[in-house]
Amino acid sequence: MLSTTFILTAGVSLAGISPSAFAQAQAQTSFSVPAGSLTQALTVFGRQSGLQITYLASVAAGKTSKGVSGNVSREQALSSILQGSGLTYSFPNATTVAITQPNEVSSGATAADGSLVLNTITISSGGVIGSHDDTYTTAGSVSYVSAQEIEQRRGTSAGDFIAGIPGVLNGDTRNSGAIDVNIRGLQGQDRVPVVIDGATQEQTVYRGYNGARSGSYVDPDLIGEVSVEKGPSAGADGSGAIGGVVRMRTLNAGDILLPDRQFGVRIRGGFNTNSTTPPDVLTPGGMAGGAYQAGKQPTTRDGGNMDRPGFLDPTGGNGSIAAAFTTDYIDVVGAYAKRKNGNYFAGKKGDGQPYFVDRTTDPDFPNIGYEGLSPWKGGEEVLNTSMENESVLLKSNIRFGDDHALELSYMSYSSEFGEIMPTRLGTHTSAIGGFQSEPDTLDLKTYNARYKWTPDNDLINLKINAFRTDMDHRATNLLTLFGTTTTSVHYAQTIRDGITVSNESKLDFIPGEFRLEYGGGWQRETVGLPKNLDDPKWVIDHLEFPPRSGKRTEKNLFVNGTWEITPQWTATAGLRYSDFRTSDDNYSLRATGNWPNFSYDLIPGQVSHVTGNGWSKNASLSWEPITDLQLYGRYSNTMRMPSIFETLKGFSTAYLPLDIKPEQARTFELGANKTFEDLTGNDDRLRLHVAYYNNHIDDYLTRSNIIYKNPVFGNIWGLGMVNLDYAKMSGFELSADYQIGNLTAKLGWNHAITSLFCANPGSLWKQDDLCSEGGFTNSYALQHVPPKDTVSAEFAYKMLEDRLTLGTRISYYSHRFAESKAETTSEIQPGKWRPYTLVDVYGSYAFNEATRLDFAIDNLTDQYYMDALNASLMPAPGRTFRMNMTAKF
Repeated sequence: MLSTTFILTAGVSLAGISPSAFAQAQAQTSFSVPAGSLTQALTVFGRQSGLQITYLASVAAGKTSKGVSGNVSREQALSSILQGSGLTYSFPNATTVAITQPNEVSSGATAADGSLVLNTITISSGGVIGSHDDTYTTAGSVSYVSAQEIEQRRGTSAGDFIAGIPGVLNGDTRNSGAIDVNIRGLQGQDRVPVVIDGATQEQTVYRGYNGARSGSYVDPDLIGEVSVEKGPSAGADGSGAIGGVVRMRTLNAGDILLPDRQFGVRIRGGFNTNSTTPPDVLTPGGMAGGAYQAGKQPTTRDGGNMDRPGFLDPTGGNGSIAAAFTTDYIDVVGAYAKRKNGNYFAGKKGDGQPYFVDRTTDPDFPNIGYEGLSPWKGGEEVLNTSMENESVLLKSNIRFGDDHALELSYMSYSSEFGEIMPTRLGTHTSAIGGFQSEPDTLDLKTYNARYKWTPDNDLINLKINAFRTDMDHRATNLLTLFGTTTTSVHYAQTIRDGITVSNESKLDFIPGEFRLEYGGGWQRETVGLPKNLDDPKWVIDHLEFPPRSGKRTEKNLFVNGTWEITPQWTATAGLRYSDFRTSDDNYSLRATGNWPNFSYDLIPGQVSHVTGNGWSKNASLSWEPITDLQLYGRYSNTMRMPSIFETLKGFSTAYLPLDIKPEQARTFELGANKTFEDLTGNDDRLRLHVAYYNNHIDDYLTRSNIIYKNPVFGNIWGLGMVNLDYAKMSGFELSADYQIGNLTAKLGWNHAITSLFCANPGSLWKQDDLCSEGGFTNSYALQHVPPKDTVSAEFAYKMLEDRLTLGTRISYYSHRFAESKAETTSEIQPGKWRPYTLVDVYGSYAFNEATRLDFAIDNLTDQYYMDALNASLMPAPGRTFRMNMTAKF
C-alpha cells in the first residue's frame, strides 16, 4: 500500500495541476482585533480568520489600526483594520489575502499561466488554533508548528516533530511510541496536557526500576497544526496545567481542498532509510560483559547487528489518503494513514560509545564490563525502536445558519511499537545487555463533539466541547527471579470522558473594551484491566503487580476578564475553582502454587477515596509604549490536583498516603516582544521575544523513599508518593525571526537558571540534605531535569520563484542542569547524555499549487548521541534520509 501510494502521488505531480483561485465566502466570523500597530492587527486577523496574510514589510511599518470587534465577514473586518492606512487588499486565492499600496503590483499576483507569483514578502501565516506571529505578539510565551513543519521535523520517533521549540522537550523519545512533553522542567501527570481537538488521553506506563512514564499518543500524519502555550494556562482546557498546554488540531477541509473546489483528495506517500525489520524476540544486541572461569570462552558480547543499509536504501514507509467535501452548510473529512518503520541504526561518530573494560579482582574469574552511555555500539541496530501505526479520521462540521456550528469527529489510532524495560538494558556500570522484546500494542479511539454559537450579540460567544478517549495499552515484559525468566504483562485500559463549557461576553458599559470569559469543565477518568481480554485468567496469572483500578472525577469553574484599557494598556485577571475525588478499588493478588508456576486470583479490596480542592488565580498586564514594542508581566497561583496515577495503589508505589495535597504553582514571567521593520532599507524584518520565567511549586508531588509507620517494625521506608516542600525552576528564553528577501533565519534559546527540589524535614528516608538540584532518590523528577542550555538555529532560502525551499536546522543540547547518580541499579537511573550538536537539512519543491515534494536528512553528520531526557540508554537514530510526495486534486 505504501509503495503504491508513493507512485500514485508522484504520478499526480507530473500532471501539473494548477487550479484557479476563487472568491472568499461572506459568512460572518467573531473578530476581536485590538487597536494598535497595523502589523499586530493583521497578525491577530490572520489567526482569527484562518487566512494567510502577505505584504511587504515597508507597507505596514509605522502604521496603526483601530482594530475590529464583532461578528462580521472577513472583508468587512479587513476593511475596518485597514481604514485610514491608505492600503488596499486582494484575494489571490481562497486562503491568501495580499495587502498593497494603491497602484502597486500585488505580492500575490497571478501570472499568465494561472500560477501564483510570490515576490519578496512578509508572511503572516495564520491557522485555526494559532500562528507563528503569536510568538511575537502575545503577552506570554507561545510557539507554533505548521503542517509543513510537522512534515519537515517528522523524524523517526513519535515526538520528533516538536523538536526545536525553546523550552520544550519530549521525554524518553526512543523507547516508546508516546509523547511526554517537558516544558521548562515540568513534565508528566497532566502538568503539560496534550489536547487534540479538545480531547486529552494521557496514560502512565510502568518502567520497572526506572519508575513510570506518562504518555499521550498521536499520529502526526493526521495533525494539521500545533500550538504550545508555556506556563500555567487560564484556558477552558487548562485546568491543572501548571507547565503549559500542547494543543493540536487534526486535518480539516482547508488542509485538503484546492481553491475553487467543493470536493478534493490529498494523497501523500513517502519513505525513510536507516532501519531494518525487527529480529525474533529474545535476539540479543548491544555490548555485554560478564565473569567467566579463566581459560574458558569469555561470555562477553561485542554488539549485535551491524549490517546497516545504504544511505538511500528505502527501509520504512508511510502513506495516507484524505478526502474532503464542503458546502455552505457542511464540511466532511475522511482520512486514512499508515506508517511502518523497523528498528533504526545508531550514528557512528561522537563520544559516549561503549567499550570493554577489565574489572577483574580474582585472576581465576576474569570479569569484563563496559563503559559508555549505552550498550549499543555506533552504527548498530538499536532493538525495540520499531513502530507500525494505522489511523482513521472521520470529521464533519455542520453550520446552522450564520451563527451555529457543530463539529463531530471520530479518530482511531492503532500502533505496535518497540519498548523494553530500561533496567533490562542495565547501566554503564552493569554487565547486562539488550534483547528484542515483544512489541507493545495500543488501540486508541477518540470521539469529539464541539458546538459554537456566535450570534450578532456582544454577550454571546458560546462554546461547548465534549469528548471520550478510550485507550487500551498492552505491554509485555520478561521477569527474572531465582534464575528463571517468565513473561509478565502490564495491561491497562484508560477511559476519559470530559466536557467544557465557556462563553465570552463583551461588556460595553466598562470604558475601553472589556471581555469576560466564564464557564466550567468536568472530567471522569477510569483505569483498570482491559474489558475485552481473550483469556483473562492467563493475563491475571502473568501480572507482576495488582493492576491500578479505580476512577477519578475533577470539576472546575472559571472566570477570566480581559480589559483593553487603552490601545497601549491591557490587563487580564482570572479565577478557577477545582475539586477532585479518586476512588481506589484496592485490588490485590492472591498466589497459589510455586514459582515459576504461580496462579493468581484478583481480589478486590475495600474502596478508599482521596479528595481535594482549591483556587487558582492569574493576572497579567501588557504595555505598548511605542509601535511594535510590547512589555508584559504575568503572575499565576495555579493548583494542580493529584492525577489518577498518583492517587491509586499499584506498580511503582508501595505506600500511598491519603492526605496527598494538590500542587500549588506560583509562577511569574516578565517578557518583551519587539519588531524592527526595514532595518537595512531592503524590506527586512526582525522580530524578538524574550522572557524570564520563575516557577515555584509548593507541595510538589513525586515518588521517593518515604518513611511510614509499620505496626510491627515501627518506622520503615518504602516507595511512596510524597509532597515535597517545594520545587523551583527558573530560566531565560529567547525567540528570534529575521526575514530579508528570500532568506529566513530563526533562533530559539532556553537557558535554565534554577532547578531545585526541597523536602520537608523527616519525610524522606536517610536524606540528610533537604534540597537537591537534580531530585531525590527514586523520584520521578530525576528524569525531568532539562539541559542547562538548548539552542536551535534555522536558516531557509527560497528560490526558483519560491517553488524551491532549502533549509538547515542546527540544534545544541548542553549537559543536564544537575547530574544525579543512583547508588544501586534498583533505583531510578537518571538518563545520561553528553552535550551534542545536531545538523538537519531539509527541502521542499512545489511543482504547482497542488503538488509538493518534501525531503530531509536528519542527523546529517551521523552523530552517536543520547537524547536529552532519555531514560532508557538507547542512542538516537543516525543519518536518515526521508522523502514525501503530497498531491491534491
